[in-house]
Amino acid sequence: MLEDMAEDYAAYFKIDVLTGFRTVQDVVDNMLTRLEELTSVLQMIKMKDNDCSSAMSEDIIQYRSEITVLSKKITTLSHVIAKLQSNVDMLEKQVEKAEMDFGISNENKLKSLFKPFLRRKDSIPPVNPGHYEKLHFESVMSSFEDSST
Repeated sequence: MLEDMAEDYAAYFKIDVLTGFRTVQDVVDNMLTRLEELTSVLQMIKMKDNDCSSAMSEDIIQYRSEITVLSKKITTLSHVIAKLQSNVDMLEKQVEKAEMDFGISNENKLKSLFKPFLRRKDSIPPVNPGHYEKLHFESVMSSFEDSST
């Protein structure tokens, strides 16, 4: 009886290691297969990325001179705009000075402009315009002549 009982309990301690290892081996093999697939996908992406970056580098080198010329033109136009702004500011100051000297109000410029023509000749006050200096505008053509390259 003791031997039977020992054999029964011994059956509980018998482990089928081969079946357990087979399951673990299947899981490991499956994971290795997935890792190999992932590695190949990453290598393809890396190759495409290298191809793309080399193509972009070639395009940048190809269009570099055109971009440089375009950059020079933009810089020239920026200088021209600055000169034109300066010229317009000078002209506006002279116009404002002339408006003050001739008594033209800012509220109704058109009516104020024709007011001297609509008054009778004896009621026109003498206009004493201030000294107007000759405006010297800065030429913008020099900017275009310098940047012909």
